[in-house]
Amino acid sequence: MAQTCQSVTLSLTLPISCQICLGKVRKPKICSNNHVFCSTCIDVWLQKCSQCPTCRVAITPENPCKEIIGATNDDSESNESHSVKKHLRKTRGELILQEYEDEIETLLKENEELKSKNLSLETQLKTALEPSTCFSSQSETEAVDPRVLEESANKLKAANELYQKVRQDVDKLKEANKTLRSQNVDLIQENMRLKAEVESRSPQNLCGFQLQAFATRLVCGC
Repeated sequence: MAQTCQSVTLSLTLPISCQICLGKVRKPKICSNNHVFCSTCIDVWLQKCSQCPTCRVAITPENPCKEIIGATNDDSESNESHSVKKHLRKTRGELILQEYEDEIETLLKENEELKSKNLSLETQLKTALEPSTCFSSQSETEAVDPRVLEESANKLKAANELYQKVRQDVDKLKEANKTLRSQNVDLIQENMRLKAEVESRSPQNLCGFQLQAFATRLVCGC
């Protein structure tokens, strides 16, 4: 019975024509991709080619075309006896049951794998959280000395006062720098004025003025 179940497959609906002869399907066989042929047509085809004529999938002893029980359109099988029909119904039930059992087994394996992964992740999470947990529990249990708090407060106050003092000194330096810049501008302008005055009183200019005056006198004397 087990061998019979493995050598056949079950289908509730069939196409009305064979994929080879295009006629009415008789004693149908099906490939792994659910293409249906007449038993005679596919047997003749497989004598020359070991592939499905529709999808070209390899048809081998490990992957053969399977007969479809209870789905034949042959008129000779319309007069099946009650015992044969009962056997067919039992075979269908066994096939469906086997399919469900295989699916359940696959789901159980996946469930076990997920459980193991979950346990591994939980272990990693606990390992990652243990140091921080220990530190937090230790900090909660230890009492803080009031003298330490007072000393820390005094240091913070002194640091704040020092910061304010440094800030005031910086502001004063900024004002002094601003004043020095203004004085520097005034000195530059005064320097430029003195330079211009010195250039106007240079010996070359004085000699030029004297020559011009002498030339004027000569003209007047003439």
